[in-house]
Amino acid sequence: MAYVFLGIGFALLLLGSEAILRGGKGLFQAFGIPPFFVSLLIGSFAMAAPELSVALQASARGLPDIALGDIVGSSLANLLLVFGLGALIRPMPTPPRVVFRDGGAFLAASLALVFIALGSFIGRPLGALLLAGWVGYLVLVSITDLGRTAEPYAAEPESGGALSFFLIAVGAVGLFFGARLAIDFAVLMARDFHLPQAAVALTVVAFGTSLPELVSTLSSAARGHPNAISGRIVASNVFNVLLVLGIAAVLHPMSIAPGLAQVDMPIMAACAVGIPVLMLFGWRLTRGQGIVLLLGYVAYVVSIGLRSGVHVHF
Repeated sequence: MAYVFLGIGFALLLLGSEAILRGGKGLFQAFGIPPFFVSLLIGSFAMAAPELSVALQASARGLPDIALGDIVGSSLANLLLVFGLGALIRPMPTPPRVVFRDGGAFLAASLALVFIALGSFIGRPLGALLLAGWVGYLVLVSITDLGRTAEPYAAEPESGGALSFFLIAVGAVGLFFGARLAIDFAVLMARDFHLPQAAVALTVVAFGTSLPELVSTLSSAARGHPNAISGRIVASNVFNVLLVLGIAAVLHPMSIAPGLAQVDMPIMAACAVGIPVLMLFGWRLTRGQGIVLLLGYVAYVVSIGLRSGVHVHF
């Protein structure tokens, strides 16, 4: 029964993210916000909204390992699993602005998080610093993308007025209850299987909160619209570390588990260096590189299991 509720939670997170995307897009367009900014801000925020809901609820309940584990695990799932599957379906263009601007911003955010983790605690001042970095990223995007036409998602039906507010409200409710079910499952699974809560968050919960990126990427690739995928995935990771963690830390300062600080966060920083390097070759991710990324994700998940004392016998 617990797995049924987990599936319901994942479905609510996915549907809530989609509702936020459609409602927010219509609302911002009604206010005359430039299309490129709507695409980045609403698209990336909608993808990061499940992580935000999980982080806020988990930190408020005194579960920092789940909050931080989901942020780090979701970012790694985006870089390895989502990029890998997307490139496997269709080679994915990675223009210079994605590699240098968005990739550079995520690398800076990852290194900042590794540095913060040295103190084993993230309080309100550091959370505010992360939020300031997010604002700086938005300013950078506004300057570098000014006048550029936004590339559409695979499907972006229009909405406006009362419908937009309704969709946002529905999305917020879905995200709240979806995150609650995912957190409850993580606590239950950690207790019943004698696993660290961080391990469950890095894998199971992170997969659920990465579903919006995964579904959007697979849909866009299958429809032959891969051009905007890479930028949205990397921007979503920037939002995860700077916006999501920043808000959670400002509202609920939290400790950082040694395993996250010493292993998982450095792995995320290493991926933030290595994947843009892959993107430089031909300014795209090829199917071969996608396979490498997928194998890297499998190896990472296996390493979490081994660190957590899980042994698989063949």
